[in-house]
Amino acid sequence: MIYLIPEFENVVVVTLTEKTTINAPIYLFRFVSAETNKEYVCISADLSTYKQRYNKFILETIETTPNPLLGQLQLTLDGQYEYYIYAQHSTTNLDYKLSTELVEQGIMIYDKQPTERKIFENGNQERKVFGE
Repeated sequence: MIYLIPEFENVVVVTLTEKTTINAPIYLFRFVSAETNKEYVCISADLSTYKQRYNKFILETIETTPNPLLGQLQLTLDGQYEYYIYAQHSTTNLDYKLSTELVEQGIMIYDKQPTERKIFENGNQERKVFGE
């Protein structure tokens, strides 16, 4: 599952290399709203230093006009989306039908109003250990 919040450079970590059959792939991300069926696409550079173990991307959700070639998205509705990640050779193709292969799919949650998380400090540092 991918989780995105607005106005933020979201770090997305997935495992794509083992499913990719082409050399030097460029990954195209496609998101489809479960509510409206509207599609959003972008390309993001793989920032992973260990591509055989994982693939790391930055997807930026912005309110202004996005540049999808730089991993930017302008999602209008919060909620659930289906995501699809395609491998391709092109650095500019945004049409998933022209990509080489689908390598990953799943669910993405876009949360426009993330809840605050409480951080507790100076709590009880003792642990009880029960013997036999």
